[in-house]
Amino acid sequence: MTTEVTLPYKWLVIGSGSLVGSRFIELACGGNNIYGAGGEADKNNPNLVEFSELDVTDEEAVKRVISNFPGNHVINFAGVTIVEQIEKTRPIDPFNQQELDQNLAYRVNVIGTRNIIKACQETGKFPIFISTGFVFDGTNGPYSEDDPIATDPNQVSWYAWTKVLAEKEVSNSGIENITIRISYPYRSEFDGKTDFARSFLSLYDGIQKGEKQWYPIFTDQKLTPTFIDDLPEAVLTLVEDDARGIFHLTSPEITDPYQFCCEVLRVARGVEDPESIVPKGLLVKYMEEHPEAPLKPLDGGELVDKIVSLGFIPTNWKMGIKKAFEKA
Repeated sequence: MTTEVTLPYKWLVIGSGSLVGSRFIELACGGNNIYGAGGEADKNNPNLVEFSELDVTDEEAVKRVISNFPGNHVINFAGVTIVEQIEKTRPIDPFNQQELDQNLAYRVNVIGTRNIIKACQETGKFPIFISTGFVFDGTNGPYSEDDPIATDPNQVSWYAWTKVLAEKEVSNSGIENITIRISYPYRSEFDGKTDFARSFLSLYDGIQKGEKQWYPIFTDQKLTPTFIDDLPEAVLTLVEDDARGIFHLTSPEITDPYQFCCEVLRVARGVEDPESIVPKGLLVKYMEEHPEAPLKPLDGGELVDKIVSLGFIPTNWKMGIKKAFEKA
């Protein structure tokens, strides 16, 4: 069971109906101080004081909404994040500005970030951005916040490259901010979108109904998933400490998709010996056989020493699964 967190100040949550943003609001609504902004799917949240329709790619609209917000803290959960779909839109020339301006992931993830930065600079608001561990190329993890991110769009997926560019927008602007990198986020339930844990449960449930078949789950990919419920308390820690800069918020312990899948089935579906039914596979082999697929970080994962030093210890992946899915 996750404890609700009462955040100080007023908060504008952009992307209030998103996978991560909506849970942030659910757990941080105790103070009745959360304002929301976003598209049609973002507005139906009873915990919001007020909601404003907002397209983050519209510079004037972003400035208007942030200007009218009566508080000081702006946190952006809006983004185009479905990695496989985004990869299909990768521009032929990733440096051609005309192509970029027509690319949805670029427009939302990069131009949207730029618009929020500019509006916050002009209005004196303080922004918090959500980024991803995918900004690393996955050749030498786990990574600290100070490790270099990818420098070539061909090193990473197109989604990851748009987040690299978004981070550059933030750093080049000179604006005071907090940037939180998360990876493979998961929560117990959400109708709008699946996530790292529930994708495995959906696969298992479909197999039980005879609608799906197993595919190999990778054993050679290092990763550190994020338990979404950690976000509000982590943000509270950072704000109370007057922190600035980039912080990782992921499991302190590394896992791989196979281990994670088996643990989710064990806890959420009561499968006693998931290792006997879940087939093993290799990401290296998959990428060789599917060159069109988005690049996935192989030797990835993020270190969390920096946020731990401030007093917040992120939930490790096994405990996160237990908190999210263990039956009462």
